[in-house]
Amino acid sequence: MKTALTCLSIFALTIVFVGCKSSTDESTDVNTDSAAVSDAPIIMDEMPPMLDGAHGHPEHGPHGGELVELGKEDFHAELVHGDGGISMYVLDGSATKMVPIPSEKLVVSLKHDGQVATFDLAANPEANDAAGRTARFTSTDAKLDEWLDAGAEGAVVIQIEGKSYTGKIAHDHDHAGHNH
Repeated sequence: MKTALTCLSIFALTIVFVGCKSSTDESTDVNTDSAAVSDAPIIMDEMPPMLDGAHGHPEHGPHGGELVELGKEDFHAELVHGDGGISMYVLDGSATKMVPIPSEKLVVSLKHDGQVATFDLAANPEANDAAGRTARFTSTDAKLDEWLDAGAEGAVVIQIEGKSYTGKIAHDHDHAGHNH
């Protein structure tokens, strides 16, 4: 019995030491040439955006708006609600870069106080957008503004690169810098 236990212990230790290599033992693609490492200082001109710890992207979009997840964070939409109306921007998965798409409008469906309505946000290209493409869609519809102010919830469906993405809209009144 004692011999069997000793053999079993030696076998288990052998498996642990032989079977568990560290990741540095297997790494052959690491460049150890010290000339490849830059000694230049890293300079940050502005503060990094506040990150949402659960998702690894900023808490708000580049325009200060609320983020709407599209797909499994393949893309995002940014909802900006202010004095000048409603804007929605199509963003990449990191929620930091605009993604111009070939669309004339976005359609937002909202539910408020038992009523349902759809609202069109028209394409509103920026100066640097390619012809027929934009990441910015806007509306000055007073009812849309009113419903979002009242906490209406709903969805937007956006076609990006031939695939349909649906994002849940729930307007949050508890964020800084929000003005109506």
